[in-house]
Amino acid sequence: MGNDRPAGFSPNIVELGSASTPSWLTEAASVRVREAEEQAFPDEEYAARLADVRERMAHAELDAMVVFRPSSVEYLCGFYTAETAPQPLLVTASETYLYIPDLEVGRALASSRVDEIRFCGYADALRGLELFLGHAATVLPRGARVGVEVGHASTPPRAVELLREQGFAVRHPDYLVERARLVLSPAELRCVEQAAVATQAGVEAAVVAAREPDATDSSVAASVAEALYRDANSPSAWGPVVATGRRGGIPHSSWVDRPLGDGPTFIEFAGTHHRYHAPVMRTLVRGELSAADARLAELARTAVAAVLEHARDGVTAGHVATEASWALGDLPDDVMFHRLLGYPVGLAHKPHWMDGVPFYLTPDNDEPLRSGMVFHIPGSFRSFGNSGVGLSQTFVVERDGARPLTHGAADLITL
Repeated sequence: MGNDRPAGFSPNIVELGSASTPSWLTEAASVRVREAEEQAFPDEEYAARLADVRERMAHAELDAMVVFRPSSVEYLCGFYTAETAPQPLLVTASETYLYIPDLEVGRALASSRVDEIRFCGYADALRGLELFLGHAATVLPRGARVGVEVGHASTPPRAVELLREQGFAVRHPDYLVERARLVLSPAELRCVEQAAVATQAGVEAAVVAAREPDATDSSVAASVAEALYRDANSPSAWGPVVATGRRGGIPHSSWVDRPLGDGPTFIEFAGTHHRYHAPVMRTLVRGELSAADARLAELARTAVAAVLEHARDGVTAGHVATEASWALGDLPDDVMFHRLLGYPVGLAHKPHWMDGVPFYLTPDNDEPLRSGMVFHIPGSFRSFGNSGVGLSQTFVVERDGARPLTHGAADLITL
């Protein structure tokens, strides 16, 4: 899927504050860095994304967006890095500016497609945002309406204060970029499909590891991780999760080097491709399944099947959730279920693959599903403190229904 960059591509790179042009930042070195990696998508894909976001900005009467969420920055310009310091992207009606520490110039050259890279000293970037947002004030007129997503931890509260101090009218644009990301392009869908291949390799590795006589939750997790990463070009944002025995009945418990118990062992993880995720839940079973655990498994099967039956283009998210809830009926008093029948997945950065707009399959969401949306169905049911069963699929919404992207049946796997 990689695409070579045009040989003549060269963003404008400018220092901020007291930073000076490093001796190592020569044109020859920059060319080598730009050629070190291939783009995940062709230039036309990024251009289409920016055009869509700018149209949404115009509709929302915004002069600019300052984007902090790392996955949304990558979505718009391709930039990604292991560094977690704030590195925002300024999007105006005609230009894009990426703000980074000098240590990230290489990553910006290797991965991003922006008009201008503005960098400052590494320590300056870690201390604050004044230099980044101070430059924004030279690009935009005083009083400009600037959209900033404030509902995500990647946006520092100080950033909003600084923008207001610069005389900007700060607006919360209701997840403008994240809503643009809800419908995946054909190229993005191919990434999720490739991620699902890795996910299935993880499932198969988990089964093999769990069949070992001395298997532990940790040995299963290690085998899953090795399978997910063996041929991967990106890490998963979360997991793998392995919870056996009673710990399976405690949500978000994971491996602690404990021998696999009889009954269910809950596993959850996601393969990736270019940081596009395809999560899955499966449940491994040793020995006989108790009646109580069989009941949990049937509830999980019902949830997944009901969502897949009713999800299609034009149907509201609330309708899908209501139909699935009706299929489940009243739950037994001892059963835990979060009542979340699905959430969008795709491009994601740490700490979790649920990294976008909170567009959930719940009864109160009256917005329609659209072809190209991708969801994970977290069908996890637990007897609190006793055991847990989780079954799921990642699927894409299409005109005539839902198409699972993850492989195999959402069912128990007997060891």
